[in-house]
Amino acid sequence: MKLVVDVRWDSEASVWYAVSRDKTGLATENESLDGLRQRILAVLPDLLDLDDAAELDVELVVHDISTASNPLAAE
Repeated sequence: MKLVVDVRWDSEASVWYAVSRDKTGLATENESLDGLRQRILAVLPDLLDLDDAAELDVELVVHDISTASNPLAAE
């Protein structure tokens, strides 16, 4: 089974949040991207009622906007 999760940064709350694209109901947040990944993997087995032998591939699609300084603009 594969689950695709959209991950975004909320600058007002200063947290990363995740929402699954399907109807699993996954919605969680954390201050760090690594912490969010761990949180997602921790809650999914209970959320999806998976047994210990079940395998689940989780694809995190991170949506982030970064601004880079132009080193040539200072010249």
